[in-house]
Amino acid sequence: MAARPRVVLVHLNSLELGGTQINAVDLAAAVVPLGFESHLIGPEPTGTGASLLDVAAERGVRVTPFREPPTALAYSRVLRQRADQVGADLLHAYGTWGAARAFYWGPSRFARRPWVQTMYEMELHHSVHRHHPLIVGTEYLLEECENRPGPTVLISPPVDMLRDRPRPADAPPNEHVTLVIVSRLEEDMKSVPVEAAIGAVRQLTDHDLVLEIVGTGAAEPRLRILGEKANADLGREAVRFLGAMSDPRPAYSRADIVLGMGGSAARGLAHGKPLVVQGESGFSAVLEPDNAALLARSSYWSPDHVSQPEALLARNLLTLVDDEDRRRRLGEFSRTFAEQRFGLTAMAEKLVAVYETALTSYTARSWWSDLPVEARRVPDKLVRTVRGR
Repeated sequence: MAARPRVVLVHLNSLELGGTQINAVDLAAAVVPLGFESHLIGPEPTGTGASLLDVAAERGVRVTPFREPPTALAYSRVLRQRADQVGADLLHAYGTWGAARAFYWGPSRFARRPWVQTMYEMELHHSVHRHHPLIVGTEYLLEECENRPGPTVLISPPVDMLRDRPRPADAPPNEHVTLVIVSRLEEDMKSVPVEAAIGAVRQLTDHDLVLEIVGTGAAEPRLRILGEKANADLGREAVRFLGAMSDPRPAYSRADIVLGMGGSAARGLAHGKPLVVQGESGFSAVLEPDNAALLARSSYWSPDHVSQPEALLARNLLTLVDDEDRRRRLGEFSRTFAEQRFGLTAMAEKLVAVYETALTSYTARSWWSDLPVEARRVPDKLVRTVRGR
């Protein structure tokens, strides 16, 4: 008789479309053949368009949306009840906020169930617990956690190399050199790179460029106005907003050049496209063999502030837009680099190893050792309460 799959309750801070959320769904599907059954849970989507629920349904992954509770105690109760319902052996929290405290005080209280946390953010908050297994997505965070008591493991945001792959050789070429951004359109971290891309297209008026932007978010109305003004000034539709896509593979396939950071950049590499990495404050760089490892170390992202991001991006694009042979060579390198660096199968195997470690190593001592972290939250809570009043 086959052994019962071990059940993991996976919490996401959002069920909107986003890189971390899609990573979680992909990994949940990929660990099934390795003996783990994942049940995802997260706050119900607030928008009306495509959401992570569409991605999960296509992958055959179960997701339970819920109305986000108003207090940490209520949150703990919801997750404890759900863990009991699915018979969870293990808990997995993505991100800093939301489930971390709720898991600690709810279904994991006194180490009743071991738990794991994935941090694909660019820095660790001081409130992150120290004695449970922690997954990070960048090499520099792994180095920063060298003295952390609990296990810390690097698992790059994964890409399914079978799903995300170059288009057939007989696909029709684009009429224009097409730049593609797949991103949440939020003011935090995401809007400056999109603004830079619109500005770069405006600067490169002598080149037949089209910028396609896939995604939605709070910054979309403002960014659309910038795009419409660029189109009016250029006298053609050079900037196109395509909205959210639960499956953005057609957009990646259509790209001659991908612009992006994090998981979106990684998918561009998997599609065999030349990549221009963008940072949240205007940084950009063409990914090449000489700098690929360095850019990967920071998950294809940078905090560096640039005074004229559109001009820097325009210079980087100029090395690609008129050189089809260079784009082809860099695209071939991109695919090879992706296969070696973050293939979904290899990342799923690493995740299963983390799960196995948690099941055998997370103890009551681990749980009690993180009480000081919880105690440090009390002053912060008091300050927020006083300010609220």
